[in-house]
Amino acid sequence: MTGRLDGQVAIVTGGTRGLGRELAVALARAGADIGILGRDAQTGAQTAHAVAAEGRQAHVITADVTDEPGMSAAGIDAVAQFGKIDILVCTAGVGAPRRPVWESTTADFRNCFDVNVLGTMLALKAFLPGMIARRSGRVVVIGGTYGHKGVADHALYAASKWAVRGLVKSTALEVGRHGITVNTIAPGGVDGERLRKLFRQSAEARGEREEDVLGRFTAGTALGRLVNGSDIAAAMLMLVGEAGRNITGQDIVVDAGTII
Repeated sequence: MTGRLDGQVAIVTGGTRGLGRELAVALARAGADIGILGRDAQTGAQTAHAVAAEGRQAHVITADVTDEPGMSAAGIDAVAQFGKIDILVCTAGVGAPRRPVWESTTADFRNCFDVNVLGTMLALKAFLPGMIARRSGRVVVIGGTYGHKGVADHALYAASKWAVRGLVKSTALEVGRHGITVNTIAPGGVDGERLRKLFRQSAEARGEREEDVLGRFTAGTALGRLVNGSDIAAAMLMLVGEAGRNITGQDIVVDAGTII
């Protein structure tokens, strides 16, 4: 159903590490050449090596998603390298300190919104014009389940994910007539070093085992398990492939059944 992406080019923001790297490699495995956009050229080179191992072309674009001139230059660089961009996947994102809203700072707010919301907008600004000119394109933005509910002590991060949903839905209405789809994937807790670190910290603070924290977390899901990167990759490949041609403006929740 997802089909192949041979001959297509994908840009992955935040593709230098973590979930971004995993999604970049999944796109390469499906046949796409990959532009890896991020601030760290060294970790970007590691992603490029993984993409090359799948037999696809990789190009590292060193840029900060919050820097408008840098993102504009990144768009020009990508087209100069590949000739076109078919797919944009926005994974760049940050959290915010865990604290009540009245203890949060404007610096916390600006950092979180600059990366998660402004960074997504600037990526859209950099790469949508080329898609519009070609009257074809697929955009996937990685959101989160905190954009579907209120979360105590995470007001800033949750608000940024709610904002991303509004940005995606509105953009989908703007570019639909140009043959472009724009969707969000909202992962639940994705199993990996970042989540496991949070489990360890929580266990240490409570004097528990990491397995106890994991058990409470998965008990809150209908399927009783964690999500992994391959689950997110499968949803992404569906949206950017032929099976997703009539899906736009949607928020696909992949969380093992937490938000129901």
